[in-house]
Amino acid sequence: MVSLGDLGRKDIRNLPGDAGSSLSFEMARDFLEGFDKVPYNVITGNHDLEGMFEFQTDDDNIKSFTSHFPSSSLSPSKPYWSLKKGSTLLIGLSTTRFRSALHSSHEVYIDSTQLEWFTSLVSENLDKRVIVFSHAPPLGSGLRLLQDVHLKNGCAFLNHSGDLKTARRFIEVVDTFKNVKAWFSGHYHLSHDFEDSLSERGGCLFVQCGVMGGKSTRDGKRQTRICSFEGEVMTVWTVNHHEDGELVKDCDFNLETGEISNRRDFDEGDGDFVRTYVPEEEDGCYSKVEGTESTILDNAKDRVCWWHMSCGRVLGMHDNKLLEYDEKTLSPLGIVVEDLEGKEVIVADEGSVVILREEGCNDLSSLHVVQPNADGSYWKRFQGNKLRRMEEKKRIDIARRIVEDMGSAK
Repeated sequence: MVSLGDLGRKDIRNLPGDAGSSLSFEMARDFLEGFDKVPYNVITGNHDLEGMFEFQTDDDNIKSFTSHFPSSSLSPSKPYWSLKKGSTLLIGLSTTRFRSALHSSHEVYIDSTQLEWFTSLVSENLDKRVIVFSHAPPLGSGLRLLQDVHLKNGCAFLNHSGDLKTARRFIEVVDTFKNVKAWFSGHYHLSHDFEDSLSERGGCLFVQCGVMGGKSTRDGKRQTRICSFEGEVMTVWTVNHHEDGELVKDCDFNLETGEISNRRDFDEGDGDFVRTYVPEEEDGCYSKVEGTESTILDNAKDRVCWWHMSCGRVLGMHDNKLLEYDEKTLSPLGIVVEDLEGKEVIVADEGSVVILREEGCNDLSSLHVVQPNADGSYWKRFQGNKLRRMEEKKRIDIARRIVEDMGSAK
């Protein structure tokens, strides 16, 4: 049994029992050990390092986490682990950065030491079937995600907000070493009832796992994944906690051939709020830069298009937004322009310039050139480090009290 992280209360009130606190780890340990004689392991999620009222550093928070689960494969010195079970090698990867995050504190960050350990472990066990557990999935996994939460804030994938080369390392391990057969992740608080809650790439099955708590689910469903094995076939099941523990078969996955079979029908209902569109050539508006003239699109709200820019970056337009995609995996990286209502999008000079202007307006004052970031990317980091945001809010509150006191003195 593996917990994929984010233990404790969802609402962070800086009280014992909140995610990231010692009490949350104690309660999680008691819960997991309540499954009589079932061995378990845990990894950290982004919220498990959020005990800022109790711990001064990420390291202190991690040490508390590892010390609370003595029955797991964790060691006191590191929050990640490996476990051999016959011909299978299980690997758990943990996020190690919250207070010191460069951008969003909720990015699931795998440090360089852990990444090198993971890569070496996979390469040294080519005779084993490797199953990986991480809180967020790797870039390129193809799983459904939350566009206006994790994608917008640059925390949808492992090492999402950092160096793109490092973020790609995880999927490169999958593509290089064919012994990685399955990868389980959570983070999105979504149910299993989406077609893309399961995804296959390079012979590896990527599996999105839901939540058990009613206050944490984003679409009203509380679910757990269970896997059973028979020969070369791994069968993935869903436990519907919101349906009195109903057991539903999701699919069979052949660990040797990488083929998915007996996949259940998915009744997604109204799931547009979590839709992240991945552009395809058949969309009818696919533009490569070689020899193309300027592209001018009006009615941007209703259009789907994507461009390969001359710099190698890939931009896509859909659902009234302009997004950037990873040129290697075509995974969405983030939002470039959040609202295109009433605007025309112009991609000119063989894909080197992106221009916005008001629809039907030729006034130069209505033009806006979308400038790349210092690293050449276009997508915006909307959410900064949480600790810095808290400190900024504290200063604002102090300033307001001072000004109010000055006004009272007069």
